[in-house]
Amino acid sequence: TVDNLLFSRSPLLSVYADMSTTCKEYEDADRSMLELVFAPAKDWIGRSDDAIVEATLAELERLFPDEIAADGSKAKVRKSAVVKTPASVYEAVKGTDRYRPSQATPVDNFFLAGCFTRQKYLASMEGAVLSGKLAAVAVAERLGAVEAVSA
Repeated sequence: TVDNLLFSRSPLLSVYADMSTTCKEYEDADRSMLELVFAPAKDWIGRSDDAIVEATLAELERLFPDEIAADGSKAKVRKSAVVKTPASVYEAVKGTDRYRPSQATPVDNFFLAGCFTRQKYLASMEGAVLSGKLAAVAVAERLGAVEAVSA
């Protein structure tokens, strides 16, 4: 059992969580409640909820063939809800990392931290935390408190 949000290896479902293990309000030893982010959504936003649920089940079957079958012969879908938020998730585009600013800037005593800066993760909470650590290293380097380190 995994008790957290997971990044997916799927090109369709970017993150997911079993809410029955991550949120006490949904805890149930006999059932799972999956919450999934279907992204990038640009090709799907105009499609019907049924088409989105069908594509989601097919992808879940590919990812978890021992637990899920799109034909419903394994895990059963008791209910589903599709929430469409067109601009909530971005699409990572190859080659755009070079436009992300580094934490150290040419302006004296001005440093940047945030998921938008240059670091190894996508724009996420994890990226923001790593960026904060990299910004602290950049400050320490500029003060001469530590030797230069490569990120």
